[in-house]
Amino acid sequence: MLPPAPPRRGRPTGVDAVSAEAAVLAEDVLCSPDRLERMSEGMVLLREMFQVGGPLAFLRWSWDEFVPVVERHIHRVSEEVEDMEERRELLFARCAPELLGPERVERFDQGFRRVLMTPGRTLEERRVLAMTVLEMQGVPRHPPYTYGRHHTMAWLMMAQVSEWAERRARLNDAVARAHGVRPGGQKGPWMSPGVLRQALEPTEEQMASVQAVADADPELMELMEKYETALLLSILDGRTPEVLHGEEWLWLTVVLREPLRVGPDGQAPWVDVEALLDRLDEEVKQTVLSRVDAASRDRSSPPEAQQWFEWAYKVLLMRPLAFFGAFAKARAAPLRERFEGESVLVEELRRRERWRAEDLEPYRLNLAARGAHGAEQRVRRLQALLRGEAPAPGSRMRG
Repeated sequence: MLPPAPPRRGRPTGVDAVSAEAAVLAEDVLCSPDRLERMSEGMVLLREMFQVGGPLAFLRWSWDEFVPVVERHIHRVSEEVEDMEERRELLFARCAPELLGPERVERFDQGFRRVLMTPGRTLEERRVLAMTVLEMQGVPRHPPYTYGRHHTMAWLMMAQVSEWAERRARLNDAVARAHGVRPGGQKGPWMSPGVLRQALEPTEEQMASVQAVADADPELMELMEKYETALLLSILDGRTPEVLHGEEWLWLTVVLREPLRVGPDGQAPWVDVEALLDRLDEEVKQTVLSRVDAASRDRSSPPEAQQWFEWAYKVLLMRPLAFFGAFAKARAAPLRERFEGESVLVEELRRRERWRAEDLEPYRLNLAARGAHGAEQRVRRLQALLRGEAPAPGSRMRG
């Protein structure tokens, strides 16, 4: 049972005009017998004021600064904690060091105070702003930032997290449908070869749902394009986790580097995407897709690596040629080495402008001597391609 509401004390003296006004308005809530319900309703109203186009929208984080931090932590937090309130608290604790700071906290404080005194606000809006202004008087500007002591900022941060999660879920569901996977269903290493082929070669009809999301939320697609560009640049610069084995990198380089080479005029060449993807070894495509998907869900890896793989999986599904082509043209790549010196051997082969089947023979023999029979067979198939021979039986995925 709630204790009796405190008596009204009236307008305080010896404080600034904003704090005095806040104290008077806050008493309307704090001295009410249903104050808990009104405080809860006020927080919902504050969240609405924080939405795009609302009077507090200027306090929002830009998506460019917000999304990378949230993406780095949200999936892992969701797996570590089941209770929703505990999830919010843990996510705030992990994101706040990067998304808050003394200047940001002060900006929130001054923003609440300014909007409180701005004409045109409703009485209920002014009351919730008054409660917030009073709360901010006791909020530390410097870390550590905690869910309890920085409750209003945590509440608004989680509101923006929810917005992002809903937008991303719409796109993820559209991508899943486009590739024949029921949202929430199995994918990656457990996908059948036929579904994997469909994932790498979606039809125009299958992509209709993705386009619908793009039309409905162009800002989301613009943001996704920025991250796609950043990811592809990280591949070109050799700033990635270990993604490929040596023979996989050779396959991509031999098949894709020359057709995708930018001309002297700086223009990208026109290519037949489907034909180029068909030239790639099917086992290489399937293995890389499965590996990237599995790594995107590996919560034991560092958050930065897992985040890279999560975005890589999206790009690989949506634009496989761009993903594979970036590796084909990359200056370097951290390889998943099977033996000491493999990276040096592969680098020497990649520096060539043209390849003959016999150029790959020392590498194939090295793999065979170390019992890497699957890799050795993939090199054999690449040698067959260089000789102009037909693919060996079983080298293509079958639906």
